Amino acid sequence: MPSPRPPQPTRFAIQKARGKGWKTLEVGEELAHAKARFDQMVGINPRAYFRLIQLDYNADSAYEGMEFNWTLIELYDPTKGPTKGGRVRPAPKPVPSTAGKPKGKRKAAEPVALPLRIYLTVILIGTLAGALAYLHFAGGR
Repeated sequence: MPSPRPPQPTRFAIQKARGKGWKTLEVGEELAHAKARFDQMVGINPRAYFRLIQLDYNADSAYEGMEFNWTLIELYDPTKGPTKGGRVRPAPKPVPSTAGKPKGKRKAAEPVALPLRIYLTVILIGTLAGALAYLHFAGGR
């Protein structure tokens, strides 16, 4: 008969968004230390999405110590700032402003000339190289 496993301590993980998933960067057992590291990582890379989660051992799992229940402690969204405990802050209402808006039709600051000579030169050289290769390999028959 298997002996019951001793309860595991609560752990805290810092994760960073990667594609459609999350990559775990660090796991620790103290909330204060995990919170400090979370704040440090957000300070280093303020454009990334981070989350601090609490991991609780799932004793009912069939995977014996490999499955955890998690709870969101803090989420850092670079477009909104930090969010605590899964609550979503409402987006601020836009304030209409007319300052700094150009009046009338907007024109380009300066026209940019297309490098037609370079394009034509590259096309001409490519055509000549292709014709010479064709004559060299097909002309031997």
